[in-house]
Amino acid sequence: MYTQQLDPITGKYLTLYLYTDVENTPDLRKKILAGDLPCCILKAALIIDPFQVAVAANKAVLREREKKLITKSLFTEILYSISSSTNISSSLIKFGIHDNDKNILVALIHSENDKELLAEQILCHIKGKLTPIEQLANFNDAVLIKKIYKINEEELKVSSLSDSIVSRIGGDYPVSSK
Repeated sequence: MYTQQLDPITGKYLTLYLYTDVENTPDLRKKILAGDLPCCILKAALIIDPFQVAVAANKAVLREREKKLITKSLFTEILYSISSSTNISSSLIKFGIHDNDKNILVALIHSENDKELLAEQILCHIKGKLTPIEQLANFNDAVLIKKIYKINEEELKVSSLSDSIVSRIGGDYPVSSK
């Protein structure tokens, strides 16, 4: 599990859970699409570091607060924000889960005191192995991640893969007005 406070003006937090060997991805996908699970589920293979999701989630909650969502919900906004693409459909397809995905990252957006209740409500639907977030590197695909974000070896001589990704998704960051 990984929990990060997002922009304090939003009063929101991000908590991530890594699940491996998930057996019911098609069911989870249907529940997400129906709006029955208030969370974002991402492909673990495309996440190099939890901070990558934190940056996207922060963009999403700030856009939601300013009533400037580009997509239809906070959770699809996270998928859109984590992508370097401006194509909504492509971003949702690429980073959202598919029926054959076995390793997933569940992202909850919550208030400071709501984490346990929300986690109980959502995590009981997942038939898989809760895995320490520190093991995320064992389940991501660095070659595919570099291809998706168009990161070459020259760039990695002066920047980490995580920093390169964050610099791509951090652009167009909403500025909150207090």
